[in-house]
Amino acid sequence: MQSINITMEVQVFLKGNKQAVIYSGDRIDVLDFEMKGVKYKQIRYFRKGMSKSQLVEAESINKIVKIE
Repeated sequence: MQSINITMEVQVFLKGNKQAVIYSGDRIDVLDFEMKGVKYKQIRYFRKGMSKSQLVEAESINKIVKIE
């Protein structure tokens, strides 16, 4: 029996940058988050049982593309 590894990818295009910031992992969550009146996107990505999280200010994002 073979194990299947499915990797997801999220490309975040920021204002003023032509290159996307790329997040990849076994699972990726993009959540709305607000702190002190500032709106953010929280990007949580999981790899091999470990998770990392990053906040990106929502106003600085042009678009988010999910690739599965």
